[in-house]
Amino acid sequence: MFGFNLYDAKLTLNLFKMIFRDRYLGSSLGSVWAIFNPLFMLALYTYVFGFIFKVRLPGAETTLDYVIWLISGYGPWIATTESLMGAATSVVGASGLVKNMAFKTELLPIAGALIGVINLAVSLIFLLALLLWSGSHITWHVVFLPVVVLLQFLWNVALGIWLSAIAVFVRDILQIIPTLLTAIMFMTPIFYPFSSMPPIVQMVSTANPFYLIAESYRTVLIGNEIPNIFGLCFVFGLSLVVLFFGLKVFRRAKGYFDSAL
Repeated sequence: MFGFNLYDAKLTLNLFKMIFRDRYLGSSLGSVWAIFNPLFMLALYTYVFGFIFKVRLPGAETTLDYVIWLISGYGPWIATTESLMGAATSVVGASGLVKNMAFKTELLPIAGALIGVINLAVSLIFLLALLLWSGSHITWHVVFLPVVVLLQFLWNVALGIWLSAIAVFVRDILQIIPTLLTAIMFMTPIFYPFSSMPPIVQMVSTANPFYLIAESYRTVLIGNEIPNIFGLCFVFGLSLVVLFFGLKVFRRAKGYFDSAL
């Protein structure tokens, strides 16, 4: 379907470095922003919900339980947002490269999606600090974490392939994506428990890949349980389908990239 080899892997890594460098080009702190931005947002949400609103989960004794629960879902969501935006802007942002070099342009959205890895790493380290602060322990169930991470970025790449191709011809989509992602975030049980949703919405959410991914992080990291295997298989299968058709569309469209960029 894709024909990904060692050369493509090296090229993807170089493209990732280029996209990452260009994103912070001209700023005084440079790549420090890649760490500071998600760290600031996580600290802000911890302060607001833990010390201002003092939100508690049903049956929880302290607000820290809610904060840990929130960050375990919101942290991966930040990574998803960065991945999708990075993938969507990857081809448009590398227009000079696309027009002047012959290479697999399909690698650009993959490299762009990898931007989210930095946010995810910062989020997981922040979450680990909260868990240590609360006296919680990481159990053997953490072995499922790499599987969840890989599935998350497979899903992001699958969507990113579509978004990157559409953005070449419809630039307005780059303005729509942040608003759309915000709407999806609030429709997904990230800030509120799944049980608080109406029954019909709960049924729909069981097929929501964003929810299944966020819940898998929570199950592994704070629930100390095996994640929903059926749900992960569903995300995997859906990602492959979306990626398959996305690649077909991308490869047909890339012949027109030069005139549109």
